[in-house]
Amino acid sequence: MTDTRTYQSDSSMILIIEDDAGFAELMSSSLQDEGFSTICFCSGRQALDWLVANAPSLLILDYTLSDMTADSFLERMRELGIQVPFLMVTGHDDSSLAVQMMKTGASDFLIKDTGFLDRLPVVVGRAMHEAETRARLRRAEQSLRQSESRLARAQKIARMGSWEWDLDTGEIYWSDELYRIFGLEPGTPAVIENDWVIAQINQADRPAFKKAILNASRNCQPFNIVYRITSGNDDEIVVNSQAEVEPGDDGKARLISGTTLDITARIRAESEIQQLINYDTLTGLPNRNLLHDRLKLAIAQAARERMLLGVMVLDLDRFKSINDTLGHRAGDKLLKTVASRLEACVRESDTLARLGGDEFVVILINVANEEGITVVAKKILAVIAEPIYIDGHEIYTSGSIGIAVYPMDGEDSHTLLKHADLAMYQAKELDRNNFQFFSREMNIKVLERMMLENSMRRALDKEEFFLVYQPQVDARSGRIVGMEALLRWQHPDLGLLSPDKFIFLAEETGFILQLGEWVLREACRQNREWQERGLPPVRMAVNLSAKQFGQYHLDEMIAATLMETGLSPEWLELEITESAVMKNAEQNISILRTMKDMGVTLAIDDFGTGYSSLSYLKHFPINRLKIDRSFVRDITSNTDDAAIAEIIIAMAQTLKLNVIAEGVETRAQMEFLSFHNCVEMQGYLFSRPVRSEQFAELLQNGLKY
Repeated sequence: MTDTRTYQSDSSMILIIEDDAGFAELMSSSLQDEGFSTICFCSGRQALDWLVANAPSLLILDYTLSDMTADSFLERMRELGIQVPFLMVTGHDDSSLAVQMMKTGASDFLIKDTGFLDRLPVVVGRAMHEAETRARLRRAEQSLRQSESRLARAQKIARMGSWEWDLDTGEIYWSDELYRIFGLEPGTPAVIENDWVIAQINQADRPAFKKAILNASRNCQPFNIVYRITSGNDDEIVVNSQAEVEPGDDGKARLISGTTLDITARIRAESEIQQLINYDTLTGLPNRNLLHDRLKLAIAQAARERMLLGVMVLDLDRFKSINDTLGHRAGDKLLKTVASRLEACVRESDTLARLGGDEFVVILINVANEEGITVVAKKILAVIAEPIYIDGHEIYTSGSIGIAVYPMDGEDSHTLLKHADLAMYQAKELDRNNFQFFSREMNIKVLERMMLENSMRRALDKEEFFLVYQPQVDARSGRIVGMEALLRWQHPDLGLLSPDKFIFLAEETGFILQLGEWVLREACRQNREWQERGLPPVRMAVNLSAKQFGQYHLDEMIAATLMETGLSPEWLELEITESAVMKNAEQNISILRTMKDMGVTLAIDDFGTGYSSLSYLKHFPINRLKIDRSFVRDITSNTDDAAIAEIIIAMAQTLKLNVIAEGVETRAQMEFLSFHNCVEMQGYLFSRPVRSEQFAELLQNGLKY
């Protein structure tokens, strides 16, 4: 699949090369939501053809492509002379593979785990920022090389300052260039005495200069020294002085001659390069590069002194919403303020670094126990929570902190940072504005999620998913009037899994779109097959998740499925949760009307558990309300549940809607609902969800209850 839009060369474009078209669309959508422009290809060949004529700013490369390996793709890029920074992504958590990819020049290495799509925009933003920094670094290095070239030419034609000191007469000679270096007009009298020159030298550099001059005059030693001077313009500049000594007949120094070169520009360029390499340009804090160096040194020190070492990963809560609401300038000011507050919470011997975005890292050295780390974490959360005033706005934010401790949680920098990061995500999941220490159980839980996610993506191809069907019954006649298709997963290692064990993960990763489409197609196919066998036709209810309901061209997907399976729309009912419908209610009315016009039946699932507005509900083109099982369970013993059920039934009648109750397990519940004019029911009283063969028998022979 290739994006149908046409792009010209664009330095702001991100190229995604991913052999899974659906997952490529998810990555593209996640990045576009953050303001990035993207284009997707599913094969290396297509991507290379596009790269010949286009220049993206970043490339996201799946390690396994359908037509070539990532190594082959990168080699072909090099042969074509294409240089683009790239991120490598893979479904395998293989440390040796990560090292291999980083050696090939990858900016970062991402595992397709449960948090992949959430982390992707942050990692992409960081990679693009680092790429920009490297570009600035290259420009600075180029400027430095040009400066050195100019200096070499200047030396060739003697455009550096030259001088001589006759020790016999005491006379000193300066060239015009040397006067200019010192910010003086050539020939300015009474300034080129040694005492005057020494007075212009930075006080910290004077001892070395005096020693060099003394050794030259007493011992005939040449010298080459760098020192700072204050010029006649009151500017401090850096100069390099080289000198040779000419002895007299008696072997003593007679003449010292040398050159003095202004190297201020070179020193500044070198300083800027070091700044770009090791420090964050926004906050001035150490960056990822310097952080790793500092952490390695801190680990070595902690090992020698047998002390603990604390590594904190801090992420600001709701920073994105602040950035989106007030703009990036306000976001930058917020980050600088937070950085300043964090600096006040740590000792000078500790390290505070910014990894990029709103993520900071603190290295606490010489820690006696975990209580000391806890004190610092509480202090950090307290200062971050204090209001920040930016451009007339009072901003409140908070932070989530993950903590890993050496040596218990890891003995190298990579492991400690990884475990602190896991703990930080745990802090966000449990409750923002708190801190969590890493635990082995946490790591096991994350690994289990990753294993489940990886096996879930392969389960469709391996046909491990299947549907079961639960009858929907007219309690007056006992006739089956419909069925609900329910998903199950026969996992090869974990056994039979119900949706509550994996649907949340499918939602988080976006796999729900692919999985939901399969469920819809399989349910329609099965219903059509039963009808072709001459079984009584009944409606098939299929659940749509919130993400499915919000996907682009949902109506086209449904229409295509009905056409492919040959099922008439009247026999398909789509169940949508109350909360999903009420989100963007105005827009959803239009979507529902489109599906209703197709002839599909629409139902509100779990009705009564959300926050529907009756003013909207009457405008929704729905056919049926489904009373949630939580109200049915105690309907005969709890007056509140009974009252809610009666209200829902009465509301449905007023709005001329059908109503069905789910979770009916006893005759008392059935009789209560029937008495209050709810005649359609679903639950264990009638039948548990069964496989297609058993359901066909129910359609053929009817129910017994």
